[in-house]
Amino acid sequence: MKLAHAIVPALIGAALLAPRPAEAFWLLGFSPADTLPQGGLAAIAGTGGQYASVGDPSRNNFTPFLPHAGLRVGLADGWDIGYRLTQVALPFSSVGPSLGGEIDIKRRLTPADSPIQVAIVVGGAYSYLDISGQSRSAWSPGVDLVVSKALTPRYTAISEFRYVYTAIPTAAGGTGNNYLNAAGVDLGVRIGLTPTVSLVPEVGLFDFTGHLAARSANGVAAQYGAVLAFRF
Repeated sequence: MKLAHAIVPALIGAALLAPRPAEAFWLLGFSPADTLPQGGLAAIAGTGGQYASVGDPSRNNFTPFLPHAGLRVGLADGWDIGYRLTQVALPFSSVGPSLGGEIDIKRRLTPADSPIQVAIVVGGAYSYLDISGQSRSAWSPGVDLVVSKALTPRYTAISEFRYVYTAIPTAAGGTGNNYLNAAGVDLGVRIGLTPTVSLVPEVGLFDFTGHLAARSANGVAAQYGAVLAFRF
């Protein structure tokens, strides 16, 4: 019975991780600062949305439903590694990533029994995307500072400070005309439902600077989302 309970969430996560078109990006982390034990396995699956106002003149865009999923594996004490669905930061629904994903490594900076946990996450993403009907490739490194605090045995508060740089070297004009800096903060809470399953809602606000297709991509975006988190 325990095996069945582990397999079902893993299959859901694997289905969501399959390559597919995506009309925006995820900067929300959906994870506290603590790391998995060596050999530990975790998965997340859920959805959310984004509102962005970017460009001059500004272009507003709302994407209400975005699938999100990820897997993490514990490497050693204070270290784990993860894969997440497309993490290329792009603010327009008309210019969205597809067939992409991100690999990151998390390093916990505080003792495992500390009431306040701090971690740094460093990762990189690669994706194909469509610009004016043409497929282009993009790469996107980023860094994330995560701070979390256990409020009760069931509730953990989460805050993240994230920066992501995106370059599209294969688009017309190269990286000089097709790049984006995204930086912001998000807040969330992990709500324990069972000893192995949690609900993690988050909201975030992010600032953009850069160019896409030789047009200004300066502006802001707000994201919201919620995932179910499983630990095996």
